[in-house]
Formats: sequence, C-alpha cells, structure tokens
Amino acid sequence: MLSVTGLNARYGAIRAVSGIDIEVAKGAFVAILGANGAGKSTTLRSIAGIHRPITGAIRLEGEEIGRLRLHQVVRRGLAFVPEGRMVVAPLSVEDNLCLSAFAGRGNQAALLARVYDLFPRLAERRWQTAGLMSGGEQQMLAIGRALMTAPAMLVLDEPSMGLAPAIVDIVFDAIVALHKSGQSILLVEQNAAIALSVCDHAYVMKRGLIVASGPPDSLRNSAEIAEAYLG
Repeated sequence: MLSVTGLNARYGAIRAVSGIDIEVAKGAFVAILGANGAGKSTTLRSIAGIHRPITGAIRLEGEEIGRLRLHQVVRRGLAFVPEGRMVVAPLSVEDNLCLSAFAGRGNQAALLARVYDLFPRLAERRWQTAGLMSGGEQQMLAIGRALMTAPAMLVLDEPSMGLAPAIVDIVFDAIVALHKSGQSILLVEQNAAIALSVCDHAYVMKRGLIVASGPPDSLRNSAEIAEAYLG
C-alpha cells in the first residue's frame, strides 16, 4: 500500500503541489489526471525519491520513504517509469533489463521471462541496441526495466506520450495485464479517456491541488474533469 498525506513539493523554486493526499491500496490501479502543469509529475517524482518534499508523509507498506533517495526507494519496492523513458541507449535490450535487476529484489531469470512474456517484441529484439529502437519499443523497455526490480508498487509517468495509437494500445494492454496479475499501479496520464478506461480510482489535479477523486464512472464527463483540463 502507498499512502501520501499532506504532500507539499517544489518544481525548482516554485511550489508545484500543495496538500496532496493519495492512497493506492495493495493490488489497486490508481490514476492521477490533469492538464500540463497541474503538478502530476512533481507528485510522482516526490514519491519516487527524485524530488525532496517540503512537508508531508509518503509511506510504502507503512514505512516512511519520503526522505529516501531513489535507489533506496527502489529497494523498498517502488519502481518509477519516468516520462521520456530514460533507457541506456548504448546497451542492448537484455543488458538494460539485467542492469536494472541489480537494483531489485527478485530472481533475474524469472524476471526476464516475465518481461519477455509481457512484451514479446523485446524478446525478439533482446540483442538490439536500445537507442536504435522505436519510441514505442523504448517505452516497453522502460516498463520492463522497472519490472526487473520486482516492485510492490509500479509508478508510471505519461506512458502514452509521443506514441502512435496502435503502440499505445499494446502498452496499455500490458499495463492492464500487470494489474490483473495483482500488480499495484499508480499512473499519471494526461489522456483522461485512456486512464479512466483502465483504472479503479482516479484523482484529478489542477494547479497543484486535487480538485476531485472517485471511481472512473463518477468522473467521466464530470464538470471537475472539464474544469481541470479546460478551465
């Protein structure tokens, strides 16, 4: 379980989020929605240990992780897939995956098998240089790298960004399959329609604040969604 209470955090010198409360139960799929600049990515980066919160508590399985560094957060069981993918371009697909396994907690062979089963395209290209892959393939690899740490909580920042619709479908089919297998997921996604079609619960952010939350059916076509994106 991931619990965020009273989170205040900066992006540079600017306070980007104020008083954020978020909860992701074990096995849940939770989304954070909002337009560009709403504070979504700053929230995730604070949870992942990239940004140091000003105030607030971030707990994973009851343990406070808000003052830990990224590698320490990973070892506690939280894996972050950043916007922009961040694969190691000169290395092969398999070397990228194996490199990530050293930061994690599971059996490398079993984890590799899980990633290749989820993304057969990565298995086909396991010896290809990562930097020469398409954007969609790199996004699959970025998710695969996170899974190689055997995370209790998978945190994804804008996985559909810059991808063709057909590739978005492949990526989100894999994310849904992970959730169905019991993986706990926290997703930031600007495309509200995609996120609401797959998550159990969603929070809507605007200007650093949570302005609405609830199950997908209660948020579709809601005034809060329209205001957050268009207001």
